Amino acid sequence: MKEENITGMVEKLKVLSSILEKNSYIKDTSFKLDQLIEDAQSPYRILFIGSEIEGKNTLINALVERNLLPEKNEPHVNIFIRYGQKECIRAILVDGTAAYFGMEHLYLFTDKNTYIGQFLKTYIKYIEIYLRCDLLKNVILMNTISMEKGEINISDALLQRTDEVFWVLGNHCNVADREISVIKKIYRQGYRTYLIINTDQYNEQKMARFLHYLQKGCGHMIEEFVGVSAKQAMEAKKSHQIQLFIDSRIHRLVDKINHIANKKDKRERNIALRFKQWMVLLEREVHGIKEREPFMSMRDRLEKYLNGGHSIEQSIVEKNLKILSDYEKEYAHVSQVLQEVQTLYQLLKVIEYEKFLMNDSVELFVALALKYHEKVREYRSLHSEYMMEYQYYEKLEKKFVRNKMLKPLFQDQSNEAEMLLKKAEKLNRLQRKCKETYNAIKRIEFDLLNDLYTVQTMINELAEQQLEKIVNKARHLKDIHNKERMNIEKYINKLKEFECLKEMQEYLGQDLKAFIEREQLAFTNDEMVHILSAIDQISASDLFGDMDVFNHLTADSMAQHFTMAVDFKEKYPFSPLVLTETDIISDIPPIPAPVEIQQILEEQKTQ
Repeated sequence: MKEENITGMVEKLKVLSSILEKNSYIKDTSFKLDQLIEDAQSPYRILFIGSEIEGKNTLINALVERNLLPEKNEPHVNIFIRYGQKECIRAILVDGTAAYFGMEHLYLFTDKNTYIGQFLKTYIKYIEIYLRCDLLKNVILMNTISMEKGEINISDALLQRTDEVFWVLGNHCNVADREISVIKKIYRQGYRTYLIINTDQYNEQKMARFLHYLQKGCGHMIEEFVGVSAKQAMEAKKSHQIQLFIDSRIHRLVDKINHIANKKDKRERNIALRFKQWMVLLEREVHGIKEREPFMSMRDRLEKYLNGGHSIEQSIVEKNLKILSDYEKEYAHVSQVLQEVQTLYQLLKVIEYEKFLMNDSVELFVALALKYHEKVREYRSLHSEYMMEYQYYEKLEKKFVRNKMLKPLFQDQSNEAEMLLKKAEKLNRLQRKCKETYNAIKRIEFDLLNDLYTVQTMINELAEQQLEKIVNKARHLKDIHNKERMNIEKYINKLKEFECLKEMQEYLGQDLKAFIEREQLAFTNDEMVHILSAIDQISASDLFGDMDVFNHLTADSMAQHFTMAVDFKEKYPFSPLVLTETDIISDIPPIPAPVEIQQILEEQKTQ
């Protein structure tokens, strides 16, 4: 792969990345593509592995010519040390966002004894340290996190981003079986390790014996053996001893690193392999989208809302509008229920049917009003009976007077006087009952009038409370309705977010495929066939199928069809109860006067 082909590939991948970043649900896949693009454009990447006792941090400090990392303390996170005019720390969080720190905060990431260090280890993927150092213009030095219980911890993701692996061994000059297994793992990934023997004091003979020993066990997996003394290099830097610096052989390692960084073939092959691996990941992602969340839930929920082929407006809006219509009818009725009440009787009939107008005080008022009407009916009945009896009495009295004038002709009138007396006594009994009942009515009437305005205000308040309950139910329905609309909008917007995958399919099948077929890239024939086949599979994948039915749905159309107004108060003003004292007082005849019976008694005596 030529340098211009790498540049061309990067430009093509940038376009692909701009398409994929529109979908937040394949964020990890998109993030890996961005890493691939970044690594293809970045300086050569060298990964340092080894335990803290081997002097790995001291070696890195010697290479950057400063006390950057603590010698006996491994960092909490992976560290990328790279060139920068402005020296700072850039922390990449687990969600892909970045945070910046000053160099004075480096201890937070490297001191195991700090609480915040443990916290950062959980929430930070890796950090980048930017330094003004000439060596870093050509390479990025990658330092792995600390190894636990003597085990080397190196992830596949980190190894993928690596161009070369430098394994640092210390004074003991001994390689354990577990370390050989790690070298084999790295070797199987396509890397031949540079073995850096970092001793306290460089010794040529001792180094030769150790190298001879290592050649027998793992020489075929080692790219090169390099001996240095980072400790001597740091002492020379501190004391300005040139010979000590030369003896440390650190300058040879720097030359080696610069020489490695100028080799392009390995970098190009690594980028090609990573692109192939990413295509496998993308193909797996695309084929699984329809059966994974959130795509599956969005599809199911929208199909549920469509309700077997009907429009969303029909399945949801009509249902909610029917309920709202019932609330509106109820509100209209309650708002006018007291409008036609002009008498106490009418009020009692309304309260009988509208139970929301009743409370303890109203119940006492109703009981009193019923008693009032009962007494009024009783009085009217008594008064009517009295008047009928009085009419009969008048006839008897006229007859008695007429016969008295004809006394000479009719001598005996005692029976008529006795009958007249009995009738008069009955009338007076009825008169007394009328009077008692009348007085009882007036007592009750006094209490009713005394409570009228208090109870009337209470009844109006109860009616207004009922209206408010209806409005609250309608508003709650509206809130549910709006939430349903917002949910549908959310699902539609999420679904629209997947439309970028159609754009991705077209771009892969046309532009990127043509570029790969046209250019001489660092793929084997089998790899080329595999990549082109993956592109064809991705391009042909039916991501949406019958989901195209939702294409006409937009947030604006939803807002238009989901409008629900709760304007009952404006449409149906409340008509309160307005009764006066004259409205509740029944019109009853006055108490009849008692019948004078003394004259009848005297007439009866004379006969």
